[in-house]
Amino acid sequence: MNIGNNQILLISRVKDFLKELENSTIDASLSSFCYFTPWAETPGYARMKYWINGWIYSINFFGLLLKNILGIASHANYTTIGNINPNKNCEILVLSWVFKKNFKEDGSVQDRYFLENSKDLPNSHWILASMDGYVPTNLNDNITVIINKKGFFKYNFFSLFRIIISTIIEHKFSPKKIYHYLYFHSHFAKTVTSVVKKELKKNNYKVFLTPYEAQPFQQNSFLEAKKFDKKILTIGYLHTLLTPNPCDFVHRQGAPDKLLVHGDSQIEILKNHLGWSKNKLVFTESFRYRVDENRSLVRKIYTPYTIHNSKIFISEFRNLLKNSPPNHFPLFDMIKIHPPMSWLQEKRHFYLRKKLQEIMNLYKDRFSEKSINKDVSIFFGVTAAIFEALETGVDVFHICSDPVFDSHTEILWPNLKVEQLSKFVFKYSLLSKGKYIVFGPNEKMLHKTLKKYINY
Repeated sequence: MNIGNNQILLISRVKDFLKELENSTIDASLSSFCYFTPWAETPGYARMKYWINGWIYSINFFGLLLKNILGIASHANYTTIGNINPNKNCEILVLSWVFKKNFKEDGSVQDRYFLENSKDLPNSHWILASMDGYVPTNLNDNITVIINKKGFFKYNFFSLFRIIISTIIEHKFSPKKIYHYLYFHSHFAKTVTSVVKKELKKNNYKVFLTPYEAQPFQQNSFLEAKKFDKKILTIGYLHTLLTPNPCDFVHRQGAPDKLLVHGDSQIEILKNHLGWSKNKLVFTESFRYRVDENRSLVRKIYTPYTIHNSKIFISEFRNLLKNSPPNHFPLFDMIKIHPPMSWLQEKRHFYLRKKLQEIMNLYKDRFSEKSINKDVSIFFGVTAAIFEALETGVDVFHICSDPVFDSHTEILWPNLKVEQLSKFVFKYSLLSKGKYIVFGPNEKMLHKTLKKYINY
């Protein structure tokens, strides 16, 4: 069976799994097993790997579950920081992420997904999960930041034990519920949802918006918001590209009322393969990807967000260069490391970059300023930058460690031409541009887009 058929089969297994839960007491919006990522080692990822590999994957399966439980120990104590303004009258609630670099000097936030400032969205309140623990002293009063309080030790096993006990008691010693909820993503979802529910009580919100990744904290927050007020309109913005094998985006409990999507071909995938109804999908020009004449993804090598098997990446990169003629590739500008990483992933990325550079030095005659393949970039693993490159005219080589999880196939991805060069290496081109990303204009778009929903 080819890669595309295996991906379709995996999506079908995910749909069946979610359908079974519909008649149970399990909340699919909160369950970490329902977050079927192909790029991060969640319980959902572990289950998919088990479906593919069978009992031989059992040790890895339970190892990943334990890792996800222990993940709570380093994220056990969340708190919120925000100024209280009793006179505010907000209609739009935004849930997003933030880094230190996203804060401006005036205490506002330049959101990295909508590419707009929090001050430019009238009557809005922003709940932001801090990715690095930074909060400015002059934080604007329409912003609440959720931070993970750091202790003296990186892992707080006392708090982990407390959370385990409270989870067991909360779910009345139900083995099934404990099995679904006792992991980091479920713990974080409960934390964020609690903050969202408190904020919903303060104002008569009409719209609840998030840059959407179908993460449990988003699904559960949306679900609880609808329970609190049926009239509130939940909106997700698909700020990136669907993952190559997009099981994480299969429609499930807690999905938004409307999903804004910046490409017709992505809408086709959501509608035809992932169970989304047509009336939930709304085309929009991209907020995150704007028209930019200076954008350049050419002549670069990109590492993925998560590295599962660096040996395959290194071996396949070596074979790609070894089997290419002299002067085949241009001189690459850089090896670009994906930024949001854990300490362990950071070590893996720097190791990978070092090995790739050594291989390039070994086969340096494969690179030349005179290469006829000037507009080329090489990507490893799962990354949305592949389509950003393709839409700007760059030829893409894609090296995967697990093609069923990492690679794009013509069966799932309309308007994409795929050439398989080896078991793990692919070359992509577009049949026509503007189907996956329609770049947005360099102007304020967010308020204009949401206005029509405020008075619905």
